[in-house]
Amino acid sequence: MKHTNIRQQDLFLNAAPYVIKYDFSRLKTARDKVYALMQDSKWRTLREISFATGSPEASASATLRDFRKAQYGMHIVDRRLRGGRNRGLWEYKLTENIANETH
Repeated sequence: MKHTNIRQQDLFLNAAPYVIKYDFSRLKTARDKVYALMQDSKWRTLREISFATGSPEASASATLRDFRKAQYGMHIVDRRLRGGRNRGLWEYKLTENIANETH
């Protein structure tokens, strides 16, 4: 394999980070799937959310963070350890903000 001296930021010079025309409906659908799954307020790991929705774990994590924002309802997203601290496995639970019916 040939080694190049390319920097990581150079990989993204020609890529727009978000283009509504291409990304809005895909990301909205993924967000809706995560929301529908988590509405039951059950504890789930990112892997479980990913498996159930088809979204990558990183996307599921970002989506859960978004749910805390005003534009996505200001919901409560709790996290706790599953198993011992040495495992480092977190699980998440969504509690809907019923006072703010924005979703």
